[in-house]
Amino acid sequence: MTAAPAPSERRCRIVIVGSGLEGWLTAATLGRALPAARYCVTLLCDPDAPPDSGDSTYPWTGSPHPASEFDESLAVEEAGAAFSLGVAMDGWATPGAAYFHPFGSIGAPLGPLPFHHVAMRLREVGADLRLGNFTLATLAAQAGRFARPDGDPRSVLSTCRHGIHLDCEAAGGLFERQARTAGVRVKEDGPGRIERAGDGSIRALVTRGGARLEGELFIDCTGSAASLIGTFAEAEWEDWSSWLPCNAVLSASVASPEPPLPYSHAQAHAAGWTRRLPLQGRALLWHYYRSDRMDQEEAERLLSARAGAELRQLETGALRPGRRRLAWCRNCVALGTSAAWIEPLAITNLQLLRYGIDRLLGLLPRGPDARMAAAEFNRLAAALLDHARDFASLHYTLNGRHGEPFWDACREIAPSEPASYKLRVYRGRGRLVMFDEEPIEEAGWISLLDEHGIRPRWYHPMAGGFDPAMLGDHARKVRELMLDAVRRMPAHGEYLSRLASKNRGSGEQQ
Repeated sequence: MTAAPAPSERRCRIVIVGSGLEGWLTAATLGRALPAARYCVTLLCDPDAPPDSGDSTYPWTGSPHPASEFDESLAVEEAGAAFSLGVAMDGWATPGAAYFHPFGSIGAPLGPLPFHHVAMRLREVGADLRLGNFTLATLAAQAGRFARPDGDPRSVLSTCRHGIHLDCEAAGGLFERQARTAGVRVKEDGPGRIERAGDGSIRALVTRGGARLEGELFIDCTGSAASLIGTFAEAEWEDWSSWLPCNAVLSASVASPEPPLPYSHAQAHAAGWTRRLPLQGRALLWHYYRSDRMDQEEAERLLSARAGAELRQLETGALRPGRRRLAWCRNCVALGTSAAWIEPLAITNLQLLRYGIDRLLGLLPRGPDARMAAAEFNRLAAALLDHARDFASLHYTLNGRHGEPFWDACREIAPSEPASYKLRVYRGRGRLVMFDEEPIEEAGWISLLDEHGIRPRWYHPMAGGFDPAMLGDHARKVRELMLDAVRRMPAHGEYLSRLASKNRGSGEQQ
């Protein structure tokens, strides 16, 4: 008779609670990343939970675990996905004016001199120069063209990054197949009650159908319901409505037969903003607004006018921006929108979920004592989420929509101390302070500040040592190189068609 394994050799049981893309993505990633000999992953999936609508991933700025990646070609072919080079921001800096949040770098440095300091020096001598005209992502998006980045740092394509627009329900199906293939146990039922251990941690979940799921670690992917993490007093919700003022949302979709554009669109209006996410054959829409400045009927009319087509699947909801004070409490970890919700201004909640999964994989404890792992996870999560909040909030604080009560009040929003320090340093010398755990790259911050009219008082001392004619020649060469690369790119719709055809051909050969 074989002896039972020692307690330290028993498999760690991880129970994930959640439906839709958040639950399936988490389950698929953990199922693929963790050795089955040491971990048992179970997903409690509620078949009655409302479906997700859609989201887009911001280009990854860290080192994602390989298990968190997915086949983009398959998402294009089977889930109607489309690529993204950034976000078109319309009416934020001033009404009627637009700029672009690019995914990628701005210009090219001249030796040790950053390109935005080249631009500052040229402006001083009278050049009318806009940073977006020296960004490959912006130029390609304007032309409706797309190519995936080149890993060769000598190629101009290496200056560009990309995200992907997803229909969450369809993409969830792709991750469901991955999770099941990876051996994740799936229980289709809803959470019922929680059994507690003596220290307040979760011993087991009893489903609505009466099944009992024991575990050492429980992961909450239930979104705003926060079925698990919301039961811990220490994990109370930290409200961010003083920084992110919209408190209501409408979501819908529209048919869109034209090839999708390679970017999303965020358009400000008198009491909030609308978001358009292009997919193949349709577009997803959101309207974020302040309910005491605009009633729901008016909000629906505005969204319908912006859609340019008949709205489908119109849904309403309340917004509560913020985060959990503790995302990991005892043996419960909140991921995705159960941990935080931020208006998707350049970075999205789906991308924050991917960050959370990656951090969790790096901190899973080897034994039952997870206190150190939880403390570090909470430190990293708080820093990352706070910086993401600051980036979104500055769109309101720095707005140029004067004479509109909603936006006039937004300019009175006081930035957090880290954001205020970042602004002071940039205004002084054009130096961008980048903190640890920043989810937004330097180019994103520079684009935001520059397009909203923040002009540093001084440029880098080295810039004054260059002949302005040399700086102008450098800027022209950079732009010509980027324009030449854009001319060689296919149209975004053509790129999607080629990718889907190639993927179908590979499948037939197999």
